[in-house]
Amino acid sequence: MWRSANHLERLSFPLGLVKSAREILRCQLRGVGSSSDPGLPEESQVVICGGGVMGAAVAYHLAVMGWGSRTIILESGRTGEGTTWHASGLVGAFKPSLAQVKLTQDSIALYKDLEEKGLPTGWKQCGSLSLARTRDRMTVFRRMKAQSVSRDIECHLVTPEEAQELCPLIQVDDLVGGIWIPGDGVADPYQTCLTLIKEAQRQGVQVFENCRITRVDTTDGRVDGVQTSKGTVKCQHFVNCAGFWARNVGKLSHPHVKVPLHPVEHYYLHTKPIPGLESMTPVVRDLDGYVYFRENNGRILAGGFEPLAKPAFEDGRIPETIAERVLPEDWDHFHVLLEQILHRVPALGDIELERLCNCPEAFSPDCKWIVGEAPEIRNYYVAAGMKTIGVSAAGGVGRATAELIINGSTSLDMYEIDVSRFLGLHNNRKFLRDRVREVPSTHYALQYPHMEFKTGRNLRMSPIYSKLKEAGAVFGQVMGYERPSWFQLDENDVDPLDGLQTYKIASTNTFGKPS
Repeated sequence: MWRSANHLERLSFPLGLVKSAREILRCQLRGVGSSSDPGLPEESQVVICGGGVMGAAVAYHLAVMGWGSRTIILESGRTGEGTTWHASGLVGAFKPSLAQVKLTQDSIALYKDLEEKGLPTGWKQCGSLSLARTRDRMTVFRRMKAQSVSRDIECHLVTPEEAQELCPLIQVDDLVGGIWIPGDGVADPYQTCLTLIKEAQRQGVQVFENCRITRVDTTDGRVDGVQTSKGTVKCQHFVNCAGFWARNVGKLSHPHVKVPLHPVEHYYLHTKPIPGLESMTPVVRDLDGYVYFRENNGRILAGGFEPLAKPAFEDGRIPETIAERVLPEDWDHFHVLLEQILHRVPALGDIELERLCNCPEAFSPDCKWIVGEAPEIRNYYVAAGMKTIGVSAAGGVGRATAELIINGSTSLDMYEIDVSRFLGLHNNRKFLRDRVREVPSTHYALQYPHMEFKTGRNLRMSPIYSKLKEAGAVFGQVMGYERPSWFQLDENDVDPLDGLQTYKIASTNTFGKPS
């Protein structure tokens, strides 16, 4: 029985059970890892740092393209045990940019193909249902519907009643409508990771676990090799797929490579098994409540992206062991999400809780993926910052990264997620710690025109900044610079950084200009 977050009992995270499940899966996928592997090779054309689902996907695609015997994966712990093992596994096709849409569609196609070959990924095409509480949100959904034609995504606008037919668990009294995307689904990130690694190994890729990289060597501005806890490997290409360690790995070379990421505490809960729960229950996103839920092995997995997140590991040191990285439950902090989950699915109030997970995830300062060749060092590639949806990105990003390594270019325009979009100031730890508090919520929040982050501001200002401010300038931030977006003529106008009162939807069903 649910109780107020202030009175819920503290539940210890069952790491032993999770570990047992992982070991069972490893036995089913024999051959993953390096417990009996020989020593490191003296040279490998490609070194991938990180044995999570992203590193596994890059290695898999390199192997498929004929570079299997030229590639090794170096994992500081065990494969899939960074952030991959605790990810929620949501796979949704709609993303902010066309490149991200195409990359996600590549992921879905890959997981379907692997499943058809009898290789487990946990892929389940259960569809996704996103809900709207406001007219503004429905305007966004109508825009998505219009975009879906060119993006080759099947989707349907639905009424509250139709939404309830698709998912009888939800109450719909406060809804305006929703959007149904039947091609979306879920995958098992850990299972997918091990399958990709096993297939990569079958085609020549070598995997070395418990091998920590201590330095990335360069010569004449190019990657030249890596130094590790097990020896030195000469290489021509290096791929940083280190998850929320990626920023720290970026500092192991000279010059440093900017990978601006900072972890935040990320919460989701598991119920105990629910008799009669339909396995094809769709993924439900209540975007205006900042929460989601899905069916997971007869249970409900529910979480969200609270309006103000808690930074994790603020000193910059990320623990090596799972036991240290799984943080204590904070029911008071989770309560804002719990209330919204119970509001949308009242029946959960009578379901017994199995556990609340506080498993940190890393976010970039603009809430976008970080992919591509680093501007600081040639042949140094980054694939990180997937903001809790690594399995959604992995198949496509892995292929694009492999193309970049082999061909020197990708088949997609990846401008919006390119690693070169950042300046040095974006990699400052204090800036990241401040900014990351509000970044996760933008995952679900309505994005009105001219909306700006409140944190990490006033980094760069022109000599006439104070004069512009006195004249009523409302500033936006571009590459760290404060730049006037417009001028408030009425001193009583509300600054959009302090609220959304100046935003509205016009009668033409488009976003209106600030008044």
